[in-house]
Amino acid sequence: MVITTTESGPTIEQQDIDEPQRTAGQVLIEVHAASVNRADLAVLAGTHGTSRTGAGATVVGLDAAGTVIDADPGAELKVGQRVMTMVNGGLAERVVVDERMPIPLPDSWSFEDGAAAVLALMTEHNAIRTAGRFVPGNSVMVNAANSGVGQMGIRIAKHLGAGRIIAGVRSHKDDALLKELGADVVLRTDSRFFVRNVLDVTQGQGADIVVDHVGGPCLADNLRIAALRGRIISVGRLGGPQGPLDLEAVALRRLEIIGVTFRTRDQEEKALLVHEMRKELDSGISSGALKARIDRVLPWTDVHAAQAVVSTNGHLGKVVLKIGGQ
Repeated sequence: MVITTTESGPTIEQQDIDEPQRTAGQVLIEVHAASVNRADLAVLAGTHGTSRTGAGATVVGLDAAGTVIDADPGAELKVGQRVMTMVNGGLAERVVVDERMPIPLPDSWSFEDGAAAVLALMTEHNAIRTAGRFVPGNSVMVNAANSGVGQMGIRIAKHLGAGRIIAGVRSHKDDALLKELGADVVLRTDSRFFVRNVLDVTQGQGADIVVDHVGGPCLADNLRIAALRGRIISVGRLGGPQGPLDLEAVALRRLEIIGVTFRTRDQEEKALLVHEMRKELDSGISSGALKARIDRVLPWTDVHAAQAVVSTNGHLGKVVLKIGGQ
C-alpha cells in the first residue's frame, strides 16, 4: 500500500512495486498481518516519514508479522520461522529488515496478535524502562490509557512490578478493562480534580514516571502530578505539540522531560532496544500476558476503512489488517 497524490490530496492505494532485495545481515519476510497506527495518519498528512521504494512511492505501515522466507546461512532466524517486527513500510506483501529486529512469535500467537503488539511493546518498554529508568516499586501514570499503546503501557508496568499504576482517560466506560490489564486506579484527565486525585492515590508523592501520549494539553498537569525527580516521557502528541511549561516547577521538583521516537535512531540503537526489550519482556510475551487487545481484523484492501476507525477513535484496541490471501 503506497501513498499517491490525487486532485483531492494524498491517499493510499494498492500498487505493484519491485520486491525488496535482501542483503547480508537481513531477513526477507512474507507479511501476513500489519496494524494501523496513528502515525500512518501523520504519514498521509506529510508529518511523519516512512519507507520509500526505488520509484519514490511511500509505503505505509510501521510493523509487520509474517514468515521468514530468506536469511543468511547460519542466521539465528530460520526460513519458515514466524516473527513480528517493527519496519517502515510494513503494509506490503514482503519486507526486508535487519536480522536483529524480528521477534519470534510464540506458538499461541497468531500473525494478527504479533502485528497488534510489536510496535506497542517496543514503544512502551522504551518509554517506561529505557527513558523512564523504571525500577520495581515505581509509580506509573499512563494517559490515553485506553488506546492500544496505552493499554500496553499498563501491561508492561504491571509485568515489571510497578508499585502503583494510574490510568488516565477521558471517559470511564473502559474502566473494567483497564483494571483487568493492571491499572490500580482510573482517573479522568479532564476533571478539575485530576491533579488532586493523582496526589491522593500516591500519598501526596506524585507519579515517578508519567507516560504521556497526548502532548501539549497535558503538559501543565504532568508537571504537577510528577513526583520529586519524576520523569515525564513524551511518547505522543495526539493533542498537539505545544503547551505551557513552568520552568520553576521543573527546577523545584528536579523533573526530567524526555522525548522518545524511533525515527531519529540508527539501526544499531534500534537493534539494542529490541535486545533490551526481549530480555525483560520475553517471558510475558511467551505467557500471553503481553498480548495486545485486538478491536477488529480487516482485509488490507479495507485500509481506508481501517484508518477511518482509528482517526475517529472508533476502536478499543488495535485495528489489524490481513495481508494478501492469508
